[in-house]
Amino acid sequence: MGTGTIATEHMVAAIRSAGHEPLWVVSRNQEYAKFFSEDMQIPNRSVEAKRALQDPHVGFVYVSAIRERRKHYISTAAAARKHVLCDGPISNSSRIARNLVDQCRSAGVILALNQPFRASTLHQTMRRLLIEGEIGRLQSLLVVRGAPFHPNRRAGEMPKRSDILVDMSVDNIDLARFLTGQEPEEVSAYSAAPSGIEANQASYTIGMTGGAIFQAYESFTTAEIESVVMLAGDQGALIAHGTLNGKGSGTLVRRINGRNELIPVRERDVQVTTIEGFLSLARQPSVWMSLGDDNVAALRTAEAIAEARKKRRVVAA
Repeated sequence: MGTGTIATEHMVAAIRSAGHEPLWVVSRNQEYAKFFSEDMQIPNRSVEAKRALQDPHVGFVYVSAIRERRKHYISTAAAARKHVLCDGPISNSSRIARNLVDQCRSAGVILALNQPFRASTLHQTMRRLLIEGEIGRLQSLLVVRGAPFHPNRRAGEMPKRSDILVDMSVDNIDLARFLTGQEPEEVSAYSAAPSGIEANQASYTIGMTGGAIFQAYESFTTAEIESVVMLAGDQGALIAHGTLNGKGSGTLVRRINGRNELIPVRERDVQVTTIEGFLSLARQPSVWMSLGDDNVAALRTAEAIAEARKKRRVVAA
């Protein structure tokens, strides 16, 4: 449901690689649905979600629509008792997201997020090594992401930069919760934008429940820089480079006793991994898939960041 860039470039192929076949394209724009179905060789198309969901051969729904349309598609899929995999965030607000999660739970439907950062083998390895005590007790987490502003969207669906910063924050908060196993507790934030000017970059600090400090820098005013994800412990550090820009698997280094050790990790296709992980949720729980509740928590923290930035003081997450 939806004909976004992620679906076009990644997810249709991933669904097929996982042994399934897309049957329907749903879009509120009949022309978009037509072109997408022809380009992706999907047999059926409709502007009505209910029509596709009435097909008994449809086993699950993938939602790739713009953020404002995700609520409608998720609610309709829940009413039809179809499991949902959705690009994140699932809504503009944590309150609406919570309602969607409750609808899916009441219907006995899985609501999961397409979250490539969790699907990354490098990030999963970082989490495992932290749990195994390879860097001692966690002290802090650092995330740095920077790139020019050039979203690959249709002109009529061009997002605001502030919306993209929110998306980035939600993704980074979700990654922080996954890596650390800790929950956001309090937030302080700064945005480098004069009053009335749309923000292009932001930084924030989050105190986590286990005592770790999470710091992030996100920007659309820089030339593209290699992303950094660092877990710093009292005995060493794990540092992932280039894992957040979607242009390769990146590298993972362990810093111990003044030496850098490259950790060899065989990266998998994150989209195929996501589809396979989503499909297995009906049989067994996952330790890494991002679910609706995770997205609610990340959205709630992103809202706290916006409040802290506006009030210029620390607020509860």
